[in-house]
Amino acid sequence: MSEKDLKSKQSTSSPSGQQRISADKALAIAEQHLSAGRLSDAANVYQLVLQSDPTQVVALHFLGVVAHQMGRSETAVDLIKNALTIAPDYFAAHNNLGNVYIELGELDEAVACYREAVAVKPDFFSAYNNLGTALQKLGKKDEAISNYQKALSIQPEYADAHYNLGNVLFEQGKLDEAVARYRKALAISPNLADVHNNLGTALKKLGKMDESIASYSKALTIQPQFSEAHNNLGTVFQKLGRLDAANASYREALKLNSKFADAHCNLGSALWAQRRFEEAVASYHEALAIKPNFPEAAGSLGSVLLAMGKLKEGLAMEQTGFGIISFDLERGVSTNSGSM
Repeated sequence: MSEKDLKSKQSTSSPSGQQRISADKALAIAEQHLSAGRLSDAANVYQLVLQSDPTQVVALHFLGVVAHQMGRSETAVDLIKNALTIAPDYFAAHNNLGNVYIELGELDEAVACYREAVAVKPDFFSAYNNLGTALQKLGKKDEAISNYQKALSIQPEYADAHYNLGNVLFEQGKLDEAVARYRKALAISPNLADVHNNLGTALKKLGKMDESIASYSKALTIQPQFSEAHNNLGTVFQKLGRLDAANASYREALKLNSKFADAHCNLGSALWAQRRFEEAVASYHEALAIKPNFPEAAGSLGSVLLAMGKLKEGLAMEQTGFGIISFDLERGVSTNSGSM
C-alpha cells in the first residue's frame, strides 16, 4: 500500500482519557507490541484505532493477524476480509489471509489469496513462496517448484524458498538436488534447525551416515528440544549398529514428547535388536496406544511375540500389521497385504 493508504486523519485516546494521539502513532505503537509478541497489547491498540475509524484498513488487517496468532483464525478471516473489502489491492492482507487459510487447511482458498497478492504486486517474493507451499500441500509439485523458483528469481538469497524447494525435490526423490538447496539455505541462514534436520534425512537416504549425524547434531545444538531430530539421529545410530546410542536418542525424543508414536516404535525396534524382548513389547504397545492404526508397530510387535514363543498372539499381531498370514508345510509362511 502507498504511504497515503497507511495514514488516517482520525485520532484516538487512551481509555483513561489521557493525551489523544494520531492513528499513525497508535499504529506504530501497536506494531511495536506485535513485534515484541505482546499480542493483547497490540490488539487493544488496534481496537482503539477502529473505535475512532472502523474503516482503518491497517488496523483491521493487523487485528486479524493478531487474532490468528492468538488462535482465533475464524475471527482473523473476517477481519482481514473486511480490510480487503475496503482496500481490494492491499497485497499484504491477501498474503496474510492466505496464511490463515493454510492453518485452517483450506488450501484452495489460500492459493486464491496468494495469487491475488502477486497479481497486485508481481515482485512479492514471499507470496510466491507461500503459494508454492500451498500448491505443494495440494500435491501440485511442479507448480510448487515453479513458484519457489519465481521467488528465488526475485530474491536469490531467500533461505525459506531454498528450503521449501529442497523439500519438494526430496519428495520427488531428487536427493542430491535437495541437499544442494538445503546447503544453500544454510549458507544464507546457518541457524535453521529444521533445515539441518531435513538435510540430515536426505544425507541418510544417500547413505552418507557421518554427514547425516553431523546435520542432526547441528540441529540439536541449535534447538536441543527438537524431538524429531533426536528420533532421526537415533535411526542413523541404529542403521550403524550403535544400538545404545540409538536407544538414548529415542528416549531423549520421548522425554520431550511422550506421545511420539514413531519414537516408541523405533525404540522397540532397537530393543528387539538387543533381544530385550519384554521392553520391546512395551514400546510397541505404547506406540499402538497412541496410534492404533500403525501397521509397522503392530507387525513388529507380532514378530517379537513370535520370537518369545507366543505363537497365537504373535501371528494375530503380524496379521494386523503385515497382512493375512498363512502357513504351508512345504512353502512355509506367506503374507498377503491386509489393512488395519
